[in-house]
Amino acid sequence: MVLGTGRRARESADALGVERARGGGVDPRAEALAQRVVHGDDDTIRRVRVALIAVIVLLLFACAGAVTVPRQPWDDIPVPARWVQYSRDSVIVQTPTATTAKLIYFAETSVDQTLEQTRQLLTQAGWAETKSERFVNPEKFSGAWAEFAKADDVCRVTVIEGAQATHVDYTVARVNRSR
Repeated sequence: MVLGTGRRARESADALGVERARGGGVDPRAEALAQRVVHGDDDTIRRVRVALIAVIVLLLFACAGAVTVPRQPWDDIPVPARWVQYSRDSVIVQTPTATTAKLIYFAETSVDQTLEQTRQLLTQAGWAETKSERFVNPEKFSGAWAEFAKADDVCRVTVIEGAQATHVDYTVARVNRSR
């Protein structure tokens, strides 16, 4: 629907809360600006700005308090010194009964060499391998995973070939013992 110029002007004046005399002569924009009707103290834009600033400040404080995941959170889950930690996506979650973690690293060795090194380190630390399997991910990179158990704890190691490095994930589930 196309509105005529006269109707558009009348609607914009109505939106500003300015009444126009039918005889012409009244400039609704000048009158609204003189009365500060357009941007008064109760303006929505001002409230939005204050809310936006508050959200930004809260986000900055939340990020400042973030705790980084240690390179090797547990002594019995060894991490080779040459592996590079990718802590941006690593996470540890603790509850009163269990602790879970996803630890991500990059290695410079092949999938087979990396998995073999992991097997040796975990078995030396008292873990027993329970199962393993090879796969090809959707991006057509080959990989392998191995699952290890130690008492009620589980550690699954997933190793995936990458374009520039081998991607290593430790996914850990541990039962919290009474102290």
